[in-house]
Amino acid sequence: MEKLAKVSKYTKGSCRGLMSLGRKLLSFLGTTKYYEAYYSYKNKRSNGACQFILEALVEFFCKDWGDENQIIVFLTEESKKKNWLSKTENQCANFERGLGKTLEDCGLHACIKYIEIPEGRNEDELWEIFEKITEAIDENDNIIFDITHSFRSLPLLTLIVLNYVKFLKNVNVEQIFYGALEALGTLKEVESMDVEKRIVPIFNLTPFVSLFDWTVAIDRYLKTGNAEMVREVGIEQLKPQLAKTRGEVGGGLRALIDSLDSFSRRVSTCRGPNFKSDIERISKSLPLAEKELEKLRPFSPLIEKINSRFSAMNTKDDVTCGLEITNWCLENNLLQQGFTILRETIVNYTIMNILESEELKKQNNRKNAETMLNSKHEKIPKKILDLWQEIIDYRNDINHGGWSEQNFHSSNDFRQKLREFSERAKKLLAETNEPKNQ
Repeated sequence: MEKLAKVSKYTKGSCRGLMSLGRKLLSFLGTTKYYEAYYSYKNKRSNGACQFILEALVEFFCKDWGDENQIIVFLTEESKKKNWLSKTENQCANFERGLGKTLEDCGLHACIKYIEIPEGRNEDELWEIFEKITEAIDENDNIIFDITHSFRSLPLLTLIVLNYVKFLKNVNVEQIFYGALEALGTLKEVESMDVEKRIVPIFNLTPFVSLFDWTVAIDRYLKTGNAEMVREVGIEQLKPQLAKTRGEVGGGLRALIDSLDSFSRRVSTCRGPNFKSDIERISKSLPLAEKELEKLRPFSPLIEKINSRFSAMNTKDDVTCGLEITNWCLENNLLQQGFTILRETIVNYTIMNILESEELKKQNNRKNAETMLNSKHEKIPKKILDLWQEIIDYRNDINHGGWSEQNFHSSNDFRQKLREFSERAKKLLAETNEPKNQ
């Protein structure tokens, strides 16, 4: 309780376990004399008129909260005097019953506290606000954030903080809310409106945080080839939708996520026989995923990024596909996989064009092809044989961890060489890759 007393001079509830894994409703309080109004969210209206939006949010989300959960209000010295305190506590207060007393009268078991923050008039004060919000959020917290009464740059700062703590403290942002009084008209119109008609909609801004998550996840995927974050973000956000519709909505996006994840895992483990089918699955699942996201227009360009990358891949046969995957490995810094896949692609080329067979997984075919390549068989073009020997040199070095005196290469060489080998292979194999039975 000592730590709590330092950040707040008002608490209600036992505030058990400051480092708990509970839920927190965070809100800002300004100095404005707020209009009394009803609030609505998802066809639900607050039971009574509220002076503060926090009353409605508590009614909608916090009634059954226990003392492991917290309601935290960030306020300045001035907003505390104007809106937290009641007139009996401060003659200059805006209301007979301030927010502090209002929350106390709600009969909640949750801990209620306020944290004083500066006005945010300069960069130092903004950093102080950033730190105070961050400190109020613990590891693994589940957060609901109300930004209705945040002032000046605070809405932007709030989004930055939330993305910061999601990474730093593994925080789950459940909801971000904004009470849109302006949706009722001008302040003059609202003032003249009967209280029963002042029904303020509460907007859910969480999809904007989700958009940021998707942007980072897709960017990471296209730069590293690792679909783990796409899967984590996508599946977590799809769970409610899939449960609500029993899988009827969200299935297309789920199929795309699964396909991207499968492709990622198979490239990282060099599962060559699956590359073509994975790319085809991604291409087939993209249109349905786009359709499911068409109401969320900002998501479309993100999906288009994936579409443009995979639609450019030529998968007409396993040799051409292997060259495409080698290039994918190069782009995503999967160098060891790139050398391995390029080597096996040349083996596939030899089976298809020299041995004139389509049975690429047949052990005898692969053994015979490698023997022909290693012995520099006359049927194989010299330029391909030369390329094969150079690839083997680098591939063996990287696969054996550099523990060789004869073919040791600097770590700086591999990327450049894979690019060079990939370009040479693409040109050479394209000229001669024509299976006889086509």
